[in-house]
Amino acid sequence: MPATRYAISWLYGEFRIATFRSDSLVAQWSAPALVETERELRAALESAAASIDLSKRGDVTIVHEHDTHTHDYLEVPAMRRRDLEKYLLRRVEQDKSFDEAAAWCYHPVKHNDTKQGVLLHLLPKRIVDSTVSACSAYGLAPKRYVPLTEIVTAYLPNLGLATGQLVLVVACFTTRTEIILALGNGEALFVRELNYGQSIDNVARLTTDINRTVRYAQQQLHRKVDLSLMMGSFDPMVADTLRSVINIPVEFDEESTDPLFWASRSQQLTGKLSANFISVFAQQNLTRETFERLGVWSLAASALLAVGSTTITTGLTAHRAEQIEQIEERSVHLETVIRELEEKLRDGLNKQQHLERLRATTHNLPSLFMLHLSDLTPKEITLTNVDVRLAENAWIVDLAGRVTGDMRRGARALARFERDLQQPPWSLGLTDSFTRTWMAQFEQGKLERDGDVGFEIAGVLR
Repeated sequence: MPATRYAISWLYGEFRIATFRSDSLVAQWSAPALVETERELRAALESAAASIDLSKRGDVTIVHEHDTHTHDYLEVPAMRRRDLEKYLLRRVEQDKSFDEAAAWCYHPVKHNDTKQGVLLHLLPKRIVDSTVSACSAYGLAPKRYVPLTEIVTAYLPNLGLATGQLVLVVACFTTRTEIILALGNGEALFVRELNYGQSIDNVARLTTDINRTVRYAQQQLHRKVDLSLMMGSFDPMVADTLRSVINIPVEFDEESTDPLFWASRSQQLTGKLSANFISVFAQQNLTRETFERLGVWSLAASALLAVGSTTITTGLTAHRAEQIEQIEERSVHLETVIRELEEKLRDGLNKQQHLERLRATTHNLPSLFMLHLSDLTPKEITLTNVDVRLAENAWIVDLAGRVTGDMRRGARALARFERDLQQPPWSLGLTDSFTRTWMAQFEQGKLERDGDVGFEIAGVLR
């Protein structure tokens, strides 16, 4: 094992790199702004190299989460590893939420003696390839490239939790939050991503989503969730609020408040992992010898280019040489601009597709909505019919019910009900308000000051 090793955490744009020697941290660097594109990654590594010594080549472990990264639980029958990977390869093409080639890895999941499956992790192969290439340019050999769940899986057994405890891990970052349901022994069961980060403004949304996920987990697994483990740095006011409104015991992990926590934990991973985006072939070939060969070929290529340039320019006038150089510089600049625009467009489309997938095709969304609907419905209202169905890549909601008693009070309750449905996290886009059916009854002379009146509400879950 090389004496010098590196670890990178690149989590929803937050980029950090650390150098370790004999298991001791010797240097670290954090990007001052979010790193989201290949160009920004290369710039971050260049800045890191100027701040800390990256000249000693060595292995690097990368823990990475990205907006186009998905983590799907698949229930699978018992089969040999080779057959399982062939099966997953077919599922990758069916389940990926982006059009380009996919990089994938998986983590076996065993809920109980009868229910087995995998967490299938998907990411555009382009992102993995460009990350490996950027690291290789600085002599860093990626050996492990893992999702956040692998760090959680390795970390939880150190906390002294009972093996069978059901733990909801809530990992908060600047712009995103990831919820991982796991057992006390580290076994990750499923993953949920939220499109917002930890801040005082998002406390209400976060508590709603945590409580909703707890209810869903208990419904699916037929057992209670024992603990919500909050990981990350929390404002004291936020922490106090979360303790008071989350429906299960809440603990805050002190160690994870360290900005280098995820990077440090990633370099402690041991053994051969199936949840590793770096293929065995790539691991075997990303060695020091390979880097030395790359260096020799780079020098040879540079020498050939120099000789070719000399041969060409000797036959040209100084003026012509200057014109050619200017044209070449402009061409290179234009190519760079085009590549950056293409990359931003591709990333934007992938993020949009992923967000649409989270909004429109999350399989448990109807169940979560139904579970939460009872909390939203005012006591003055009785729901008689609820229909949630998928149509044209969106969830269509149709609600019907009745209001009995004072119609003015009922109207206020219905208006409040519609307003709450339109607020995050559901953000229901109304296509039919209760006022339409009430106006129709009013015109027919059926709407009395007191009585029993029906209503209908329809919309689209955003």
